[in-house]
Amino acid sequence: MALEGISHHDQGVHEPELSIWPLFVGTATLVAMMGFTTAFQWKLPLVGMLVGGGGIAGVLIGLFGWVNEVHAQKEDAGLSLLAMVTFILSEAALFGALFSGYLYNLLQVSQWPPANTPDGVPPLGLALGLTVFLLSSSLTIHKAEGLLEKGDAKGFQRWLIITMLLGLFFLAGQVKEWWSLISEGFTVSTNAYSTFFFSITGLHGSHVLVGLILQFFILLLAMRGRVGHHKQSIVKACGYYWHFVDGVWLAVLSLIYILPAYR
Repeated sequence: MALEGISHHDQGVHEPELSIWPLFVGTATLVAMMGFTTAFQWKLPLVGMLVGGGGIAGVLIGLFGWVNEVHAQKEDAGLSLLAMVTFILSEAALFGALFSGYLYNLLQVSQWPPANTPDGVPPLGLALGLTVFLLSSSLTIHKAEGLLEKGDAKGFQRWLIITMLLGLFFLAGQVKEWWSLISEGFTVSTNAYSTFFFSITGLHGSHVLVGLILQFFILLLAMRGRVGHHKQSIVKACGYYWHFVDGVWLAVLSLIYILPAYR
């Protein structure tokens, strides 16, 4: 019969692929949560931080192993782009909720930031400088993607490193900003504005950090020849995420820095 010569692959039969990495990541996540519970709930900070730090390290190792396993295949596979778009939509909803709460509080009062906010807050000049770094990184990651599509692996790696450096400069600037503000007595509990300031900028900063970790994974994959012009779904997914992070920063800059500075 005609069907006798058709292989299992041609008939669409798909054998499930077994992998240890999803279980590894899930277990490491549980360990990290237990560590933080130990530190903050059971009041054992040293033990909790050691356990939580080990869990976070395990999550990073597991994610890299998982991504590396997927990209060991010769061609792109999976729904990474769709998954990233779905994730971005969920994160947009999270930021939207925070921005809505912020605007609700702002519109309820006649003075914003409140009167007990130290002079020089928000530090608009530093924020504008950090904006240059972050927006420039969108251009450099776009340049890197273009080189990858042309098959220039070395050029891709070079511009990806530049993107990572710009992101690190941004994070370093945020750490300096937080350190200065806290030293001046402006903390998360100072007033309603400070609560939103540290919550929103901290959440955005954590997203920048996640993006840098993802770029580091991709750089290692590229150095091992695991990504190229024929395999770039993860690179595009990372690009989507990074552009989203940059777009959110423009909203943060407008609402948290510029609006209070000129109101």
